[in-house]
Amino acid sequence: MISKSFFKSSLVFTIGGSLPMIGSLLMLPYFTNYLSEVNYTQISFHISFSYLMQIIFSLSIESYFGVKYTQLNHSKQEQKLFTGKVAVILLSFGLILTLLISLLGERLFGVIFSDKLEMSFWPFGFYSLITAFFNSFFKTASMVLIYKKEATQFLIFNIINFIFTVGITILGLTMYPDSLFGPIYGRLFSGAIIFLLGYYIFIKNGQMNFNMAYVKDILLFSLPYCGFVLFTWIITQFDRYILQNKITLQDLNTYDLVIKCFFGVAFIQNSLTAVIFPKVFEHWSKTKVLKTTQETNRYFNVFTILNILMICSFFVVLPLIYPLLIKNVKFYECNVYIGLLGAGYVTQGIISFFMSTIMYAKRIDVLLKIFGLSAVIQVILLFLLTHYFGLIGAIYSGIIVKIAQVVLAKWFTRTIFEYDYNLYKIELLPYSFIVINILQYYVLHTYNVFVYLLQLLFYIVIAYFLFKNEILKLLVNFNIIKPKLPIK
Repeated sequence: MISKSFFKSSLVFTIGGSLPMIGSLLMLPYFTNYLSEVNYTQISFHISFSYLMQIIFSLSIESYFGVKYTQLNHSKQEQKLFTGKVAVILLSFGLILTLLISLLGERLFGVIFSDKLEMSFWPFGFYSLITAFFNSFFKTASMVLIYKKEATQFLIFNIINFIFTVGITILGLTMYPDSLFGPIYGRLFSGAIIFLLGYYIFIKNGQMNFNMAYVKDILLFSLPYCGFVLFTWIITQFDRYILQNKITLQDLNTYDLVIKCFFGVAFIQNSLTAVIFPKVFEHWSKTKVLKTTQETNRYFNVFTILNILMICSFFVVLPLIYPLLIKNVKFYECNVYIGLLGAGYVTQGIISFFMSTIMYAKRIDVLLKIFGLSAVIQVILLFLLTHYFGLIGAIYSGIIVKIAQVVLAKWFTRTIFEYDYNLYKIELLPYSFIVINILQYYVLHTYNVFVYLLQLLFYIVIAYFLFKNEILKLLVNFNIIKPKLPIK
């Protein structure tokens, strides 16, 4: 039974953690309505660059913080020393990296970005760099609040970040349209505020020190995770860097917009895995056997069908929302690709199934192999397919890479776990969804809401006849409903 206090604090942490994503989605209509074609492309790349640098600045130390902090529960003083050491590492590395990138930034931008984008490192690229440092510092500081179970303070600090980021951005866009002042300064000023809040968290809960204790352990544990996140950035972001020289800015912007709109789908998927993983981990820890069972499979079977229904609903809802929020009709052109772009997200259920076994076995080396090879495949396919097919080539490369991730995960985990599962429910149903949407694109070559409504109805019927009992069983397991009849 999940206690009310645990559920409440988990909900608070989830809401607080989701605010940056919600803020990003809220600002998208303002970007499309107030920025020129080239300005929209510029801010997209500045945000992407900032996200990349945030990964590097953090060194993924936040992934290690909770592990070590929990191990030091026997000594509050050791916890304070460790917390202070983390702050010193982040500040020291952040200063060195900031100076290095500042010296090389203009040359890097000249190599990375096309001349038609008019991208310059000074000043906005530098501001994006500083913003990345601020955000990475606060993200790690937030882990202190999470492991000290200070949910209210965590939420308040994230609300402050949300208000200042969204508020300054929208105010800047309305006062200075066709300018990056609003988006850049909104992120920079809010970043400075949360950096100070992060520093306050570290000072309050840690003891700053310059000894080398924990440094080796921190880096040995964190750097592989940093590599994993960098590979993920390549898989999710690198396509637009290739496309900038292959297609028009308007096509690039419409593609970027719909990809960002799918952040909501990705967030719900991640939330589902956050709920499912502890349940299956608990089951495996009790059985002490590295083998999937009917009980653990049930969670992923339901994940599969819920994921498909969510994506189908997204196909229907998103094009209806566009005209209400976005005035620039050129952005509506992306509707024709929505089925293909969404099809790639259906593999997340399969990937999560295999990821659960990797995470339970604590095999970060396997994770690096899967995502490292996927990143290599992504880069190669992008260069080849975009050269011959342009935007559609990038879309297909994304689908192929997601399928490749599944194949690699299945291959590399075959010696870690023993698998026994319903092939149709876990794998074949998502693959059929991909095939249907590819055929639908080639037959219609346009967006038709009635076709997607029919698709949604089709999978609702499948959910009722094939997944009804499993869905009811999980609702009982999570204490959402009480069993009235025996459920097979």
